[in-house]
Amino acid sequence: MKTKRILITCLMLGISMTTFAQLNPMGSMYYQNLYLSNPAMAGIEKGWELNAGYKAQWTSIEGAPTMQAVTATYGTQSNKVGAGLSFYNENAGVIQRTSLKGTYAYHLPLNNESSYLDFGLSAGIMNEWIDFSKIRGDQGDMSLTNFNQRKLYFDGDFGIAFRNQNLNIQAALPNMKRFFNRDLSRSVVDRATYFAAVSYKFINPNKVLSVIEPKFSYRGIDNYRDIVDLGLNTQFWTNKLLLSTIYHSSNSVSVGAGTTYQNQLAILVMYTTNTSALQNYANGEFEIGLKYNFR
Repeated sequence: MKTKRILITCLMLGISMTTFAQLNPMGSMYYQNLYLSNPAMAGIEKGWELNAGYKAQWTSIEGAPTMQAVTATYGTQSNKVGAGLSFYNENAGVIQRTSLKGTYAYHLPLNNESSYLDFGLSAGIMNEWIDFSKIRGDQGDMSLTNFNQRKLYFDGDFGIAFRNQNLNIQAALPNMKRFFNRDLSRSVVDRATYFAAVSYKFINPNKVLSVIEPKFSYRGIDNYRDIVDLGLNTQFWTNKLLLSTIYHSSNSVSVGAGTTYQNQLAILVMYTTNTSALQNYANGEFEIGLKYNFR
């Protein structure tokens, strides 16, 4: 166990190798809550929608990373304007990162409103700090003190998408401050630098297997090679049973199952195997996501 703790600490702090906390983000961003990965997806449905997610990684390891996300989106009756609010928190060992962002999205109708071109921009604050109560070592280390003396900073995300009933093509630039200012040194954990995805829904109304949606996504990660995700989402009896599988080129796999109650409350449970570098040291990642719409 002591060897495991030392390895995970090195991974999370980036002392001797890159970290792996962000190689597998919240799994709900692929199918359940597209707004998590792209601000252009805010308000694509009319009315209010709330999402919440919790993810725990390497639960057998003390100080293992956890993620929490809460989002609220609103789409106007005209389907042209969307708004969103997102709260994200992450703990990885002694390090904690929190962000709060607001989003404005515009959905340009095309082809008699059968297709849309979406634009989204998020802006907000990001804060990172070290929790000294979790440090087992020299708390007088000046590098730790200097880390906490940094001020919170403003950050933003930009996204664009084209979609219709079946096809969805999208791209996003998260953490734009880091993307445009490459000299900003905040390399605590790996973070997404860009995101692109394309998916297509095969819809079979009134069939047991109602929807089949394959998805290809491409993610850029700080201090790590780019990652390809190949996903397949299926819905049975309209949306009574949802099953999904996502293969990540970091040599891990996510599997998920969920259901929707009265077309308003959706529940998603996911499990992700570890990346190849960690499979011999810790267990996988567990996630639960909830979505409620007021339509």
